[in-house]
Amino acid sequence: MTEITLENKQIGIFDSGPGGLAVFKELRIQLPHEDIIYLGDTARQPYGPRNIDEVRDFTVEITGWLINHGVKLVIIACNTASVAGLDAAQKEFGNIPIIGMIKPAVNRCRENNSSQRIGVWGTAVTIESHAYDKLIHQVIPGAHVEGVSCPELLRLAEKGLIDDRDKLIELAKKYYSPFEEVEIDTLILGCTDFTCLRHIIDIVVPKNIKIIDPAAEVVLEARKTLKARKILNKSTAIPNYLFKITGVDIDDFSQFTKKFLDMHDINIERICIQ
Repeated sequence: MTEITLENKQIGIFDSGPGGLAVFKELRIQLPHEDIIYLGDTARQPYGPRNIDEVRDFTVEITGWLINHGVKLVIIACNTASVAGLDAAQKEFGNIPIIGMIKPAVNRCRENNSSQRIGVWGTAVTIESHAYDKLIHQVIPGAHVEGVSCPELLRLAEKGLIDDRDKLIELAKKYYSPFEEVEIDTLILGCTDFTCLRHIIDIVVPKNIKIIDPAAEVVLEARKTLKARKILNKSTAIPNYLFKITGVDIDDFSQFTKKFLDMHDINIERICIQ
């Protein structure tokens, strides 16, 4: 029987729905030896239109559930939850590293010296909080930040409805048009659901625009954190992946997960965290 050590404990990821699977997918690339538990709070999705205090409470609650199930690190794979609840979760559970989506993406902007006119796509909560604006202005003084919320586009992505190419292109063009007026040079995909739409975004967004996908950046931050704490999993055993959701949409979530991750042997379990 394998001894359970901090190194071989799981990484916990959560989002309101399937969008955070973009972070899961990136974890498998950058950290292929890590066991992962993914939790989709599908019973209460979407988070974007909800009250920010409500989303904060969800974030702390789910983070606590993951920590109680023995994870060694938590990734809040949701920009809205990162805005609403990262600080509260870190304060509540200070002994476990908890990483949100905002800071890693902004750090990437700082490293990209050409980023001076930055567009941000996100939910209403993310855009109205000005979380990206505030942090960007701290690290890139003088940068212009333009935020655009994309409710219709995100709603389709949240439901896994990403096959109607013409409709998605139409919506992406609609939400990109404000950026044309300010001539952005960088676009931050401020919601993990956008990663599921990269096949559409890459069509609509001009090739000269730098696209920053926080999914890749947050996993890089997680890798640095695990390495610094000397708790990277170095086992060569086949990693163990667990998928949990809070809603009743097991079949839909399973179908989307298998397709998006190109995985065939997936078991989705419904849980109650309240």
